Amino acid sequence: MSVDVDQKMLEMMQAKKVFLKKYKRAQQLFSDLVKSQKRLFNIDSQEKKNGEVSDKINIKESVHAIDEIMEMLVETDRLILNSTKDYFSTDDYLFQHSFGVCYIGTIVLKRFNEIFSRYIKKMLTAKFKENLKHCQQEDMAPFFYYPPEAVRTISMGYLIHDMGKIMVPDSLLNKKSGLNRMELRQIQKHAGGYGTLFLKMNGIYDVYVENIIKYHHAAIYPNEKKAYPVYQSPSDLPPYVKICKLADIYSAMTLKRSYGEAVNPTKVVNTIFQDYSGRDPILQLILYSFVKEIGTCPEGSILTLKNGQSVYVINSEGPEVIIFTDQDGNTIETADKIINLSSPDSKNQNLFIDGQHRPKTPIEMFDRLPKYLKEFHSE
Repeated sequence: MSVDVDQKMLEMMQAKKVFLKKYKRAQQLFSDLVKSQKRLFNIDSQEKKNGEVSDKINIKESVHAIDEIMEMLVETDRLILNSTKDYFSTDDYLFQHSFGVCYIGTIVLKRFNEIFSRYIKKMLTAKFKENLKHCQQEDMAPFFYYPPEAVRTISMGYLIHDMGKIMVPDSLLNKKSGLNRMELRQIQKHAGGYGTLFLKMNGIYDVYVENIIKYHHAAIYPNEKKAYPVYQSPSDLPPYVKICKLADIYSAMTLKRSYGEAVNPTKVVNTIFQDYSGRDPILQLILYSFVKEIGTCPEGSILTLKNGQSVYVINSEGPEVIIFTDQDGNTIETADKIINLSSPDSKNQNLFIDGQHRPKTPIEMFDRLPKYLKEFHSE
């Protein structure tokens, strides 16, 4: 069934206006948090030069304030969330990345928790079937591997997972060329040394948050390359940390970084799945949860059909797309319908995604987007 494009875009623009009020509030709170932390660690050179003294802040209040807003944002349409990504600048990278990891990590964690808890309950019920024969299914207490309060705490950990980076010089974080060994070690300290110091100075002694900050770059399968710290065994990492690592990879690659442009979300999902699939059952379930939530063609992706036309993914389920170029790559400024590529009509018209075609980056395709899609991506 096709959907009217004008109607859908009008609804999305109206929803985005509401969303942006919450988003900007979260952005401001996060900015205040970072500034306060820089003063706390005495790395804000200008304030240090002026002799200003910083009091210790209550980071838990700040983070929970942002966390409450994040909780509301989780209910927002993912297309709107993706439309806030900055493909042209890295000015607000730390917030956008932290926000992305928090959002992606939380929805994947909830999906994993639901599926894994159901599996465990089903196996235990089968194991003790004779003992439970007088117990009705509806009388059994619900079981969650991670209870709601743990999920909330883990979500907070996802939000502040990179806070140790505020102690890394901006010259390294924003370096466009490759890092030498000493520079790489300095950046890696954001997870271990600086991350631990951040927790200690703010009085955060929660094991969930500590594991996330210290190990979100650790290997999640044996002999994984470029992972750190090297002493951490993948078998000792809890699922929520492994989820954070995948969310971190996805968020970082789909944003503009100092050393590279944003990558097409569809390509990132495929890369993550290829790199981590088939390693172990828990990791496979995490990947399954990841793909079920993000989709194989995430919202905001730009894909090429076998007939040469370019499409904009507006819903990962299907996926549902807007065709915005002709077969020669010329922009179509007006589109009548949103098309579900899995529908019989689309298949009858031979509208298939070209899996052999290299997915274009957002920056490569932005100029070809019709005016209404450009406006949607602009505040």
